[in-house]
Amino acid sequence: MASTMVGLGARLLSASQATTSAIVRSAIVAEAAAAEGPCRIGSAGARLLSGTRARANARLHLENKGKEARRKAVENASYLTALVVGMVGVTYASVPLYRMFCQATGYGGTTQRALTLEDKLKIEEEEPAEVAAAVAERELTVHFNADITSNMHWKFTPTQKKVRTTPGESTLAFYTVKNLSDKAVTGVSTYNVTPQKAGIYFNKIQCFCFEEQRLRPNEEIDMPVFFYIDREFATDPNMRDVSSLTLSYTFFKVSEEDHEEG
Repeated sequence: MASTMVGLGARLLSASQATTSAIVRSAIVAEAAAAEGPCRIGSAGARLLSGTRARANARLHLENKGKEARRKAVENASYLTALVVGMVGVTYASVPLYRMFCQATGYGGTTQRALTLEDKLKIEEEEPAEVAAAVAERELTVHFNADITSNMHWKFTPTQKKVRTTPGESTLAFYTVKNLSDKAVTGVSTYNVTPQKAGIYFNKIQCFCFEEQRLRPNEEIDMPVFFYIDREFATDPNMRDVSSLTLSYTFFKVSEEDHEEG
């Protein structure tokens, strides 16, 4: 009986020790798992945060690139607009600028600005007697020419083919122009004198050049040219071989529009 009780107590003690060991091992495992868990969670969170920051930086970079592209587009559009406006301005200013340059220099045989009647009389009163004699002996023939550009359906002709004049004498001539199209057309003319070296002595008192002329369908008008040749022409050695001049006009189309009867 006693030996039986001793054996039972030994088995109970052994079972208790085994249970205690199992509990201790479980506690150790749980503690290790608890210590390792935050490390795993912390590493995953860091990777997630890093990815979020990268996406935010990429989005910010794209937004900045878009803003820069829009700014450059606006600047380019402004430059192009300014260029177009400048070119249009130059186009409209080219005719009067060309006219002023040619009238001041006689370039290309362009005629000069005419003096007033008072200026002409004063010059004639003060000029030497030999100049007056040379003027009286010098007779010139002025021929007239008319041209139009290929895109203009006009008929443009000088009313007279030529006139005879002397230096200092005021002379009147006419050109006739007719619109042969079925639309109202606006044109502007340029002019020159040949030989070119004589252009500096050719002065216009009245002229239709560089002024827009609007003709209705089939309309025809006469346009006067009032001019004189400087008296100094008669005493210029470079003009000794010049006995005739040609005044030429060329019409260019400015605009074309459908005619409306009012």
